Amino acid sequence: MAKKNDRIAERLAAIKSAAPTITNAGIPEAKRRGPPTREVREPVFRPGKVYLSKTDHLRCVIRNVSDGGAYVHLEGVHPLPAIVILRFDQTGVTKKARVAWQNETEAGLAYVKDLTPDREGPNPHAKGATAPPE
Repeated sequence: MAKKNDRIAERLAAIKSAAPTITNAGIPEAKRRGPPTREVREPVFRPGKVYLSKTDHLRCVIRNVSDGGAYVHLEGVHPLPAIVILRFDQTGVTKKARVAWQNETEAGLAYVKDLTPDREGPNPHAKGATAPPE
């Protein structure tokens, strides 16, 4: 039993004399406090259309855009469905979007998919079509 106590005493002495080491292993990064960071938004003033279905659309003015969505001002008060198609009139860029929020004539749209013909391959509805495909 004396041998076991000697080994324990040696181990405790080694632990006591060892210099502490600081590592980041297993320590999670501190969480950021405050409001979530937003994507950089580019203020614009572009005409567009919000398609509610293949044939039904509303005219709008696109007020700002980011990589993740757009803020639009609608022509009149219309409730929007959960998913819409946003088309930029001047450039032809077409995006499938989720309605994140809506207040009477304003709405925030979060892009779901890029439907622009040049970016997704040939589009049979692109030439002379009045409504983008879904």
